[in-house]
Amino acid sequence: MSLKDISLPLYVTTSEHDPIADFFDPVLERASYYDVAVGYFSTAWLRDAAHGIAEFARAGGRARWIISPELSEDDFRALAVDGAPGGDRVDEIISRSYQELYSELTQRTREALGWLIIDGVLTFKIGIPRNRLSGIMHAKQGQFRDREGNRVGFLGSYNLTGGAGTNWEAFSVFCDWASEESTSRNDAIASSFERMWRGQDPNLAVHDPREADLSVFAEQARRSTRHYDLFPSAVSDGPCVPPHFLNNGRLRDYQEDGIRNWFKNNGKGILHMATGTGKTVTALTTITRLNEYVTSKQGELLTIIAVPYQHLAEQWAKEAREFGYDPILCYGGLSRWMNKAQSLLNDLRAKVRQQGMFIVVNASLRDRPFQTLIEQAPGHLLFVGDEMHNLGARNALASLPQNANFRLGLSATPDRAGDEEGTTELRRYFGQTVLEFGLDKAIQGGFLCRYFYYPILVHFDDEEQTEYDELSTQISKLFAQGEKPDNEEGSEALKRLLIRRARLIGKASNKLPALLELLRKQEDVHHTLVYCGDSKEEEKRYIDTALEQIGSGLRLRANKFTSQESNSERSRLLSQFASGDLQVLLAIRCLDEGVDVPMTQTAYILASSTNPKEFIQRRGRVLRRFPGKERATIYDFIVTPSPDLLEDKGVSNVERSLMRRELARFNEFAGLAENHGEALSKIRAIKEKLRLLDH
Repeated sequence: MSLKDISLPLYVTTSEHDPIADFFDPVLERASYYDVAVGYFSTAWLRDAAHGIAEFARAGGRARWIISPELSEDDFRALAVDGAPGGDRVDEIISRSYQELYSELTQRTREALGWLIIDGVLTFKIGIPRNRLSGIMHAKQGQFRDREGNRVGFLGSYNLTGGAGTNWEAFSVFCDWASEESTSRNDAIASSFERMWRGQDPNLAVHDPREADLSVFAEQARRSTRHYDLFPSAVSDGPCVPPHFLNNGRLRDYQEDGIRNWFKNNGKGILHMATGTGKTVTALTTITRLNEYVTSKQGELLTIIAVPYQHLAEQWAKEAREFGYDPILCYGGLSRWMNKAQSLLNDLRAKVRQQGMFIVVNASLRDRPFQTLIEQAPGHLLFVGDEMHNLGARNALASLPQNANFRLGLSATPDRAGDEEGTTELRRYFGQTVLEFGLDKAIQGGFLCRYFYYPILVHFDDEEQTEYDELSTQISKLFAQGEKPDNEEGSEALKRLLIRRARLIGKASNKLPALLELLRKQEDVHHTLVYCGDSKEEEKRYIDTALEQIGSGLRLRANKFTSQESNSERSRLLSQFASGDLQVLLAIRCLDEGVDVPMTQTAYILASSTNPKEFIQRRGRVLRRFPGKERATIYDFIVTPSPDLLEDKGVSNVERSLMRRELARFNEFAGLAENHGEALSKIRAIKEKLRLLDH
């Protein structure tokens, strides 16, 4: 049955109706998806709506709830940091909210709620007002959808509390099929909820519960079987693709093409997708469809997702839970995950469960405990390598599970720069490219925004030029002796020289004055990102010098985003950057892989390696779409030989080599820019002088 089969009132009041019996129960029985944002919530409402939620869960329903914690005036005063909630106090208050919720429940209700969380029926986020708003998140809106796409929305004074049936409460109901106005209202409710859920509402900070916040519910549930008092046999039908990723039941056409080609290639292949085009969603959808196939054949599937960094593992876990998975994060001390992982394998072996998921960082993937674990994996094994180019080093290649009969590689830059052997081995392991969706297609299709590209030409001073010449001479001698820096057994001396030369280019003294001049000319500095190098001058980092001159010198609200900041501090910085409270964010490498900054309007690249992986990833992050963002602007600081120097000493291989290094990035960036011709003309003269017009 669909939602269209119900006769619903247009306006529900507790004076004339029983909201549970007349609205929530019948709608929950027929709905597959339920999104709701409410100011107050209690498990008394779960008990009252037990029948409807039981049917919702049995049908494999998925609910996303944004709720508000109980906050005192002291809490809000403690949370106020430049008008926006942030810092460790948020984690403390949110954790306290879950602790209080847990303490108020009976054991049987804890088990019920715990299983609903484990099964992915319920996913929570906490909403706290910020910026222009204070008080609590007082939203009272929600929307149901069935598998046919029919929607029922509600909006009014009703809270999900046991007392809501005794208070005088009211809410309006909007059915898509009733009128165009109802459809428009449902569109508005859906859009509003998505902005809140994705953290794009500038006046509402949303926080995911930490694993520790929910673990007490899960632990309580796992001590029992699914014998809910409230929900007698509510068991999820398995993971599924969240509807907000779908249009008429499908992903975007190119994503569907990649998934179809992967299956045609017997479950092996590489998704070569530009940053920001949905490779995580494509991969999770692939996993879900494979899971559906394997389980339909009464088989078992273990999925292993390998990522380079812990923050990426956490992002994958967050999105995997949205699909209905219960991933085990395999990194850190063995005591944190080994017992849970071994228990999952036992369940798969005993056919108690049909699917499971490990998310592991590459360092743990290589360790013997994890290798021993996956050698025991029963049934079918799917290995997913995210940012797969990181797995091409010799020790990483040796850790790739050979017993994985399904393999999926993901990257915006699958080829390893300067390492043909590693690239070949990765392609041999993962298989052929089944989807090629580069930046050009992403921009043309409107999935990434268009951009202007301005090369800023700067020169070494005399001292820097002399040092560069000396380093280049030493490097050339080692190359002539057959040294290869990208070979793991290559010369450490060569690697050190190349790093010194790259840092010299990154910190060229003329770059910072040029940057400051550009910022002065920028009429309204906002959502501006500055990529710096990792060099030091007299023990002071270049990024600190740049921050000091931008912040104190130009009086712009700026901060740095590096590996030295804590996770909570990084979250606060990104939130302030998104809201506009922070005008300039300076980074070294922390934003290269996995950290999204879609709100960036203007990027200044002071330093970048010659590795395409780095500068292609950076450009993709800058070009992510964001509400109100039509175009992005990229300023690229390119070091060129001084014209005076060339007049004095003529063109040498050293000068040509310097320019070739910088031209690789220039050609890549200029090629797709809106002002392609203007960018080319800016650098044509120096290319002519160095006889590099064919580069």
